[in-house]
Amino acid sequence: MLRFQRFASGYAQASILRKYPVGGIIHGYEIKRAVPVPELKLTAVDLIHNQTGAKHLHIDRDDKNNVFSISFKTNPPNCTGVPHVLEHTTLCGSLKYPVRDPFFKMLNRSLANFMNAMTGHDYTFFPFSTTNAKDFENLRNVYLDATLNPLLKAEDFYQEGWRLENTDVNDPKSDLTFKGVVYNEMKGQVSNPNYYFWTKFQESIYPSLNNSGGDPTKITDLKYEDLLEFHHKNYHPSNSRTYTYGNLPLNDTLKSLHERFIGYGKRVQSANVATPQPLSNNRDIIMDGQFDFMLPPEIQLKTSMTWMCGSPDDYYETFLLKILGNLLLDGHSSKFYQRLIESNIGLDFSVNTGVESTTALNFFTVGVQGAKDLDLFKKTVLQTFESILNEDFDRKKIDAIIHQLELGKKDQKSDFGMQILYSIIPGWTNNLDPLNSLMVDELLARFREDLKKNGDKIFKNLLNKYIIGKPYHQFSMEGKEDFSNNLELEEEERLRSKVETLDAEDKDIIFKRGQALQTMQQKKEDVSCLPTLTIDDIPRNGDSYEVQKDATINYRLTDTNDITYIRAKRSLNDSIPLELYPYLPLFAESLTTLGTTTETYSDIEDSMRLYTGGVSANINVSSNPITLQPHLSFAFDGWALNSKANHIFDIWKKLLIETDFQKNSAKMKTLIKSLSSSNTSSVADSGHLYARGYASAGLNTTSAINETLSGIKQIQLISKLATYIDDEGLFQREVIDKMNLLKLYIINSRGLDFFVTTDTSVQNEEMKKEIQKFTAVLPSHPVRKFDKTSDCNLLPRADGVPTLITFPFQVHYTAQCLTGVPYTHEDGAPLQVLSNLLTFRHLHREVREKGGAYGGGATYSALPGIFSYYSYRDPQPLRSLDIFNKSAEYVLNGSKWVKNDLDEAKLTIFQQIDAPTSPKGEGITEFFSGVTDEMRQKRREQLLDVSLSDINRVAEKYLLSKNSSVAVVGPLIDGETVEPAWNIKTL
Repeated sequence: MLRFQRFASGYAQASILRKYPVGGIIHGYEIKRAVPVPELKLTAVDLIHNQTGAKHLHIDRDDKNNVFSISFKTNPPNCTGVPHVLEHTTLCGSLKYPVRDPFFKMLNRSLANFMNAMTGHDYTFFPFSTTNAKDFENLRNVYLDATLNPLLKAEDFYQEGWRLENTDVNDPKSDLTFKGVVYNEMKGQVSNPNYYFWTKFQESIYPSLNNSGGDPTKITDLKYEDLLEFHHKNYHPSNSRTYTYGNLPLNDTLKSLHERFIGYGKRVQSANVATPQPLSNNRDIIMDGQFDFMLPPEIQLKTSMTWMCGSPDDYYETFLLKILGNLLLDGHSSKFYQRLIESNIGLDFSVNTGVESTTALNFFTVGVQGAKDLDLFKKTVLQTFESILNEDFDRKKIDAIIHQLELGKKDQKSDFGMQILYSIIPGWTNNLDPLNSLMVDELLARFREDLKKNGDKIFKNLLNKYIIGKPYHQFSMEGKEDFSNNLELEEEERLRSKVETLDAEDKDIIFKRGQALQTMQQKKEDVSCLPTLTIDDIPRNGDSYEVQKDATINYRLTDTNDITYIRAKRSLNDSIPLELYPYLPLFAESLTTLGTTTETYSDIEDSMRLYTGGVSANINVSSNPITLQPHLSFAFDGWALNSKANHIFDIWKKLLIETDFQKNSAKMKTLIKSLSSSNTSSVADSGHLYARGYASAGLNTTSAINETLSGIKQIQLISKLATYIDDEGLFQREVIDKMNLLKLYIINSRGLDFFVTTDTSVQNEEMKKEIQKFTAVLPSHPVRKFDKTSDCNLLPRADGVPTLITFPFQVHYTAQCLTGVPYTHEDGAPLQVLSNLLTFRHLHREVREKGGAYGGGATYSALPGIFSYYSYRDPQPLRSLDIFNKSAEYVLNGSKWVKNDLDEAKLTIFQQIDAPTSPKGEGITEFFSGVTDEMRQKRREQLLDVSLSDINRVAEKYLLSKNSSVAVVGPLIDGETVEPAWNIKTL
């Protein structure tokens, strides 16, 4: 066998060298290396463009989901956010495609399943992925022209970056205010306590690496000329990294790149790698930060200790550091989780905790949020590191980490090409070898040999080398109640100081500029220069996956790469008391947190990692695709190598049957505190989703239940439960007793259904036997009947009065929801197309370009049958709501849409419908949602057949003058959001 493997490897190498001969030239690119990585089923090809020095990495893999990216090293010169603003403005028109925002317009002229642009610490990259070869060519052309030949017009800078503008753009006497998409985006980011802590930590330890996203207090110092200069300096082929992945020929991309790079010379690019300030002595920094009003005042402190641990250039040592970080910080059995979180020194780890290796130095950080005593935290961290030197590392934990790494190689993900890009781009930007991160087997072989020879000294040596007795950087931030108010006062003063310097001529220029920008935004453009796919590129028949059924066991045989995936579910309809519904997510979460009567969860977790890829439990609620009636279920799953899949059932048994809520009540308290610690940050990141969930809850039962399980109501519950922690009697009654009741009602062999995905009939038969043995040990008792799930009205029905959910953010998130139809109803498809037409042909312009929100649009949720409008990080929420209210009238009287608009809206929808599916996801839709292949195919045909008359019909029938439900998340608006015109909800 060994000889065969060597022969196969040698044959593969010979085949690769014939395809990619080292030293060969392809369209001006020289092949430097061609390296097979059999464990990942790919070949990495490293090339350089001889004329410009541009670097290209191609990942040749039999995967139809092809990826392209172009990136540039963009060290931010200051905190004005110039890399971020440039990322936005490069996508606002180019020489070949001189239309406003071609990037956004390509979203509905393409079948790409991913399109984006992102600004990192010191790099900016523009990636996309698609399964269509023509689409790949189209998008590649747009991306290259956008980045290398952008128009960078002044009006785009003012729209996307920042500007002074009259509050009423048509009234020159109205007050001036700050506007701009990036400006409002970053105001929203600063409202997130975790983000603010992270950025200020970075600035404190890495002052040379400025905030690339932009500090709102500094963004208004950015000048248009700075943008032009930054592009000229950085967006050059010599400073670029391009990347391709998949099964499309490399030759075509290299030809396209060479044609665009041929007009450039080679610039000498200095390493230009920003480095942190030296740490010769302990450094202690404390500053004020965002107040998390979901937490008590006495636990508003975040703190961390950081050590500098060598360079990412030493890839093996960096790998060891990451293993060490995993051992000490990851999971319930880790030393620091037990000594910092379970001991109540902090609620949870801080956002910067872990090993960071994306810049010039490796950082090892230990931090917590919700701390009370800085000295106790510091003492505990130092003592924990010292104690580790005198203890043996658990070999079982090390083996579990190795197992997870090896299992991760085999788990086939539909976005594998994007995952590789994310993993290499930070280091590659700073001249690290991108192939190092692909050599998983090589690293593991070296690690095993090192471990065999030196044991856990390899980790203790790292501790002695970099941490024990070495200087550290302690960064702390204490939330202040007046912090958000002070930010508003700072903005007012900054605005006042800028306005004071303006004379009458300046103000006239600003007014005329605002008028001109509005005219530009309203102008209808000829976008025929943009490439596009057509409806004919969408096959009329969609993919389907054969699923077989044997009693309660559904199964699919496919190429899983020697992995078995098992899911199980049990209907909870009518079998849970209404008052316990809000506790269901906590019940599911606690199963993978607490432990049993005889075994700690730490030990269970170690076994889980050693034998499986993971086990989880959750609560789902979905609408019946025919009746819209809710279906509530408890689901649990697990996956493992075929040879170890039996361990999934052993772990399921422990978690479902043996979890002991009473004995592990202290762990339950830790869980609740941890969950409550991230509520505000979660809303700051996804406020539009919370607003949409709250608004839709007034429209149908499924949405009401979903809001209770995962929305604002759930946040309120967790926050309330956190106040019970110090009252043993109250905590027993309100938490532990309720968990025990739910366990009695939920854990039952009756009504269980399973779905097995594996690769052989033999393995499938084995899993059937294991399922039978597992269900035999579960309790089997008659199912009690309670209130009907379909009758649950957990929130009041929409009464026409909008709701403001107050959060001390600097921007707002809005949602307006209306009732639609079941999935199988003929009007569902036109409603879905209508939502896309409104987004791309109306709301993007009105809410983002004119209104300055970071995002806005409409969406139709097909299963719950909810039509929603939304805006994200919105400085003018009431204006957005007014636009939403007038949207149906716009569709019927002002849209003037044509068939081409309709076709492009359909293309956008099919991006996700036809997005690649991983083997584990094949055929699973019906199991969880009840949507059959026949229903999906009919829906597909309905979408393709939607006409403009259908659009007008459903707009009038479902949107025009219909009752809606409105929710806004954000601060009070003086003189506007007042009762009784608004329902004000304070959390």
